[in-house]
Amino acid sequence: MRLKEKFRAALTASAAEGGRLPFLMNDMVIEEQLCQMRCSYCLTEEYNLLMNVPDARLRLTTDRRQDWHEILDMYHEHVDAPILRLSGGEFFWLKGSTEFVQEASRRYETVQVITNGVFLNERRIEALAAMGNVQLNISLDGHTLELNRHRLPPKQAKLHDVIMRSLHAAAEAGLRIDIQSVLTDANYAGQLEFARYLRDEVAGSTTLYFFPVRGDTAERMGPPPGDHLVPLVEHYDEFADVLPPRAYVEHMAEQLKTNVRTLGCFVTATMAQLFGQGDVSACPHAWVKPMGNLAQDRTLLLDQYGSHQHYDLFMHDRPRFSFCKTCATPSDVINLFFLDRIAEEEIGSTHLYSGERSRARLRELKETFRPVISDAPATGEGVAQSVSS
Repeated sequence: MRLKEKFRAALTASAAEGGRLPFLMNDMVIEEQLCQMRCSYCLTEEYNLLMNVPDARLRLTTDRRQDWHEILDMYHEHVDAPILRLSGGEFFWLKGSTEFVQEASRRYETVQVITNGVFLNERRIEALAAMGNVQLNISLDGHTLELNRHRLPPKQAKLHDVIMRSLHAAAEAGLRIDIQSVLTDANYAGQLEFARYLRDEVAGSTTLYFFPVRGDTAERMGPPPGDHLVPLVEHYDEFADVLPPRAYVEHMAEQLKTNVRTLGCFVTATMAQLFGQGDVSACPHAWVKPMGNLAQDRTLLLDQYGSHQHYDLFMHDRPRFSFCKTCATPSDVINLFFLDRIAEEEIGSTHLYSGERSRARLRELKETFRPVISDAPATGEGVAQSVSS
């Protein structure tokens, strides 16, 4: 049974004021190919080296905030969302990036910027902390260079100390920080010690989200099936100050036992992927070909949500897309909340979803989708439908 028509009907029936889709988040990617890092598991379609991107230097040194704001305006003509999650590439490598975050923070309850941490200098950290509603999401696979060997090849090893200094400085400045640790054959056994380090050094500011490497690279460098995260489950109370809700840790531990996803996924029902030039993709975690471009079709999201053929992949009652079958991401917090495995108080205590408007939107979406979710057949951890990340 296909669920996309039911998701579309449920959400459009509860459209926000002015007929706008009530999404949870605007997940916006700007200059996705411009990154100075050389992570071996990067999922960007064309390898993210500066020399491979046409006009890269011009695009790095040109302030394009006006273009990005125009895309945001087009997006919000037909979508309401309390959260903006920004990423690249490396967003803070771009000219005008800090100023854009400050400007965007005035129209969102929460802004979270995904960064590799290399460009978090003192002045930038101070500016971000002063905004009040801005958070960081730092990509970091562990507290040692060895744990980060798939992120930092030998020629970039010196960046490890730079990133760790940035992490400490951001925490000292009072910024809320989520850390994304991609589990590979280099670091899957080191997450307990990583959690211990964070608890001892930056507790109160930082939450560690771990998830297995995704896509085809999982076959080459993913962790072998096993009980790798069971120690974190068993010692959850000891490290709770730096971990997501318990159900998230249990879910990741369960998936790593087999490297096969069974948890249902509703991410594409709550957000889409918006690119800086206006392209829109159905899932923010699996970059399939865009559904279209907002600059060419202003009603794209309103018309195509739950209707475009790509939703056949993502809003189905069982995994259909190979990427989805091994996918897991921090967005699974949302899935676990919808499936009643995370309470509202727990998801409300996370950094990204702590705002009043965000919590209200989560309650609204959960109630809206309750009949759809209850209609889907259950297997394994949850609903058999799966979406990627």
